[in-house]
Amino acid sequence: MIRTVLATMFALAVVLPGSAQAQYYKGKTITMIVNYPPGGPTDIEGRIVAQYLPAHIPGHPTIVVKNIGGGSGLLGSNELGDATPDGLTIGFFTLDVMAELTDNPSVRTHFSDFVLLAGVESPLVVYMRKDTPPGINLPADLMKAKDFKALSLNAQNINSINMEMSLDLLGIQYQAVPAYRGLKEVETAILQNIGQMANTSLSGWLGSAEPSMRDIVIPLWQLAPRGKDGSYPRSRSLPNMPTFEEFYASVTGGKPLNGDFRYQAMRAAADPQLAMFRVAAMPPKSPADVVAAMRASFDELWQDQDFLAGYAKVLATKPIMVSGVDGQGILADLGKVPRQIKDFLVTYTNRVTEK
Repeated sequence: MIRTVLATMFALAVVLPGSAQAQYYKGKTITMIVNYPPGGPTDIEGRIVAQYLPAHIPGHPTIVVKNIGGGSGLLGSNELGDATPDGLTIGFFTLDVMAELTDNPSVRTHFSDFVLLAGVESPLVVYMRKDTPPGINLPADLMKAKDFKALSLNAQNINSINMEMSLDLLGIQYQAVPAYRGLKEVETAILQNIGQMANTSLSGWLGSAEPSMRDIVIPLWQLAPRGKDGSYPRSRSLPNMPTFEEFYASVTGGKPLNGDFRYQAMRAAADPQLAMFRVAAMPPKSPADVVAAMRASFDELWQDQDFLAGYAKVLATKPIMVSGVDGQGILADLGKVPRQIKDFLVTYTNRVTEK
């Protein structure tokens, strides 16, 4: 009899949390804050998630996307940090590692303080107009170009830092223009030949830049996420595109990168970013039961074949997904970056602003 009662109590303990969440979310609306403007890669991915995620949340609530662009994503992340931690506001962001590493005073809530629900890994793709003098027919032709304009978001944005530091490592003469609110605006400027070089995420390349500008631009390299063995293999989503390390070796006769402090600093910032380029998050101090339910919902979403097919249809690739628990660990590692590298990144971004 006692064993029967205990078994019943255990079953109720397992069932009731999900049942309670179903009652909580039933008939409710969740606001999903996207920290970049409409039409860009972050927004495109966020809207696909918003379309398919409700079916996996207990109670099947409605999800409404709210775009809050500006400040290289900080306006949106700050709003999520200020939101009531009641499970009714979540964020789908491009992670801003640089704001964390440079102690940006505009940050009200650090990314390491958010509750991570899930993430998406992504390389960065650097691309360039083919008609940039003297003509870019092959990636190596970049080494002949000079004084072209490299367009990006603000000077402290990770896209900006990675592209500009890569060009500095290559010894290229260029003009940095870190002046855009979103990558869709950057694409438009490249189309208008206001600038000649830019970079974008995997979804931005496959889902937008490449199909719309394939006759105008050429991809130069991918800055790929770090492998588990410490190497930098090509992303499985871009198996035919060389990595920055491969490109660098091919144009410098195999000159090593690892001993260059600038490369170490670039990778210290890039590795956590690329490992989890997009993040789904909740405000700090969100209730543990709500967090558990939402993480489980994302875990189910990552297995949803309809979601994966819908994602691939729009973005021409399947997402490389990260669990909320693993993602929380990636954010925690940001605190381990040496102060010497953080100071260098602050100095570097200030110098880019002054150019």
